Amino acid sequence: MSKDYYKILGVSEDATNEQIKQAFHNLAFKYHPDRPSGDEKKFKEINEAFQTLSNPDKKQQYDNMRKFGSGGFDNNNFNWGNVNFGNASDFSSFSGFDSIFDSFFNSSFGQRQNARQSNPNEDIEIQVEVSLKESFTGNKKEIKYQHTVLCDKCDGKGYPTDAKLNTCKTCNGKGFVERKRNIPFFGTVSEKAVCQECNGEGKIPDKKCNNCRGKGHIQETKKETINIPSGIRNGDVLELKGYGNNKSSKYRAGNLYIQVLVKKDKSFWREGDDLYFNLHINFAEAALGIKKEIQSIDEKNLVVDIPKGIENNTVLKIKNKGFKKLNQNYFGDLMLVVKIDTPQKLSKTSEELFKKLKEELG
Repeated sequence: MSKDYYKILGVSEDATNEQIKQAFHNLAFKYHPDRPSGDEKKFKEINEAFQTLSNPDKKQQYDNMRKFGSGGFDNNNFNWGNVNFGNASDFSSFSGFDSIFDSFFNSSFGQRQNARQSNPNEDIEIQVEVSLKESFTGNKKEIKYQHTVLCDKCDGKGYPTDAKLNTCKTCNGKGFVERKRNIPFFGTVSEKAVCQECNGEGKIPDKKCNNCRGKGHIQETKKETINIPSGIRNGDVLELKGYGNNKSSKYRAGNLYIQVLVKKDKSFWREGDDLYFNLHINFAEAALGIKKEIQSIDEKNLVVDIPKGIENNTVLKIKNKGFKKLNQNYFGDLMLVVKIDTPQKLSKTSEELFKKLKEELG
C-alpha cells in the first residue's frame, strides 16, 4: 500500500468527513473525464481515495496500516532483516489483540455474531449519470442494481423447515476454528476464523434449500426511483439506508451509496454555484445595444439588456439565476459571456455599408 490517500485529496490526517467530502468534490469536478481539464486516471485515483477515507471502517484500517511506514505500508520495499521479533510465540492472550488483528488483517472472523458483532451485510456503491439540466432543476431517476436479499423460501436459514441439524465436526459446534500464522511484527499468532464447513453456525443441515442452495440469500436485480436534488454537484454521493445487501436477518441491511456523475453540456457549464453560457451577438447588436431574449438551461425565457459598445468576452451577470446551493435556500448567478460574431460572408450591400462605416470610424 504505497498510495497516500490524504496527499491525493490534499487534506490533513485529522480532516473531518465534511472536509474530505469537499476536497473530493473540488478535485472530482476538476478532473472528471467529461471536462476539458479531465483526467480519467487521476479521477479514478481521487475516487479510490475518497471511498477509503470517507468510510470510517476503511479509514481506520488504512490509518492502522500507515503506522507501519512513513508513506504507507509497502510489503515489497520493507527491510525485514532489521526487525527483531523477540519472543512472540503466542499473542492469543494479548489484551486488545483481537481488535488490532481485525483492523490490520481485515479478519473474516469479525463478521459473525458469535465473534465480534459487526454487520456482515455490506453496503453497495454504484454510479449514476445525470445531465447538467437535471442537476440544475432536480429530477427523479430510475436506477437498476444487483443486491443480495434473504431467500424467501427458507427465511434466510439456508435449509428447509424439515431439515435435521447435526453438529459440525470441523469446529465441534463452535462456529469457528483456530489456526496459527506467522505474521510480520507479531511473530506466530493464533487466529480465529469462521468455520467454512458450517459457515459459522456450528450446525450442518442434512439437506439444503433448493432455491438458495444453502446460502440463505440470493442475488436479484433491484429497481428504484431516486430523487436527484436540485443543485447536486458532480461527485456528490446520495445515501439510501437499508437498500444495500442483506445476507443475515440478525443485522440491518447495508446501505446503498449512489455517486452522481454530471455529464458535460454542449452550451452551459458550471463553476461553483454559477451557471455559464456563451451569448452570441453580431457587430450591430454590440455597437447599438439591444434587449435580447435567451433561454436558460431550464428552458425558461429571460430578457437580457446588452448595453451599447459592449466588448467581446464581457461577462453579464443575472443574479440568482444559477444553481441552487444543495439543501440551502441560496442561488448562484447566471453568467453570460458575450461573444461578438464576425460575419464570414457579406452581401454587396453589407460590404458597402461596412466600407462606409470603416471610413467614418477610421
